[in-house]
Amino acid sequence: MKKQHLFPSLILINVFALFSCGQENEATLTANETEKTLVEEVINSNYQLDATNSKADWERTLDQKPTKQKVKLFGSMVDVELGAVKLNTNGTIAVNNGELNTTNDDVVDATVIFDMASLKFAQEKGSGLFDAKQYPNSTLTLTNFKADSAGYLAEGTLTIQKVSKSVTVVLEIIKTDKNYSLKGSFTINTLDFPLRDKVTEKDINKDEIKILFELNYIFKS
Repeated sequence: MKKQHLFPSLILINVFALFSCGQENEATLTANETEKTLVEEVINSNYQLDATNSKADWERTLDQKPTKQKVKLFGSMVDVELGAVKLNTNGTIAVNNGELNTTNDDVVDATVIFDMASLKFAQEKGSGLFDAKQYPNSTLTLTNFKADSAGYLAEGTLTIQKVSKSVTVVLEIIKTDKNYSLKGSFTINTLDFPLRDKVTEKDINKDEIKILFELNYIFKS
């Protein structure tokens, strides 16, 4: 009788073993397929700035208190009292190059290089507000793009004359076929870098430069 009960038990054990192996193989296969799908979904792309079809404009607002400055007069340095200055000026600034990177069509980071020789406001340093001869370029780097009611907000790092400052950039991102367009603006304080060597913060009510840009990037790889 013991031998008669032994065979059904062995059969049940073998069936259970085969069923368990089948479940493990199926689970392993499903995990592998999921991992493969996730890998296949990550697509990184690079875009280069189309400088010809990109542009940037600037607007400067200056509100300066009366100041005393030393100027050279008849061969000697003398103190001269200057009255209050209020002005609003504007113009364009050329862009040289830059790039934009995406992951699965989401913008990860972007850069643009401005041609500082094309941007002059005044004669504070004898050849313009910026030392374009020694520092011909300035760079804006954008990261951490987040959706906002106005479009997108990005963390910007602006580097002018080897000094880097954080700026908040409000922008719109437009994707067409294999191109990306970034439209936006940011504002800088000239004393943050600093750019003016004849006045201090106490002499200024406001001296801001607003940059408005439209940058177009073309698919490269």
